[in-house]
Amino acid sequence: MKTLIGYLFAAAAGALGMLLWLNQTTHREINQDFAAAEIKRVAKAFSAEQVIVFNYKHKRSDLISTAQVSILGKARVFAGFDLSKHLRVVVDQRKRRVMVELGQPEIAGVDVFDQTYQYEKDWLWNRFSEEDRDAIARGMRQSVLNEAQASPLLREARESMKDFLTAMMRGHGYAADVEFVGPEKPLPAKG
Repeated sequence: MKTLIGYLFAAAAGALGMLLWLNQTTHREINQDFAAAEIKRVAKAFSAEQVIVFNYKHKRSDLISTAQVSILGKARVFAGFDLSKHLRVVVDQRKRRVMVELGQPEIAGVDVFDQTYQYEKDWLWNRFSEEDRDAIARGMRQSVLNEAQASPLLREARESMKDFLTAMMRGHGYAADVEFVGPEKPLPAKG
């Protein structure tokens, strides 16, 4: 019985110590420099990702023949925030609120990881050149970028960043207001 009471007393003392420690760490005051440094430190690794399935067609004709290809593929697209372009942090100690202002998310990377040449036609007189191969690679990447811009990827990146920063500031005992400034990237023209 004495052992059980000892364990209960130790557990209660440990829980009280944990609550005091949490109260101390979550209610310390932070300033703009600290908040901005924390955001920069953790946001470097922050991004949203989406897999895009694409069908890219390339065609080049001359007087004699036509070289063309149709490529079905998949690409992983990453969206993130360039904090060097825009980051503003204002801390209101009295209200325990942090206002964070960020620029709009951008496509940070494209990784084409699967491609199948469904239809390839090049003739003896009109072969694909190195310039054609470069143009195909650029065209595929631009096609993926256009699809990514039209997808919900950038909206999801904004929402995820807002949720993340709100939770991070809550961990310091502050409420967070997150705003994204600047024009959203326009959707590419269809056609």
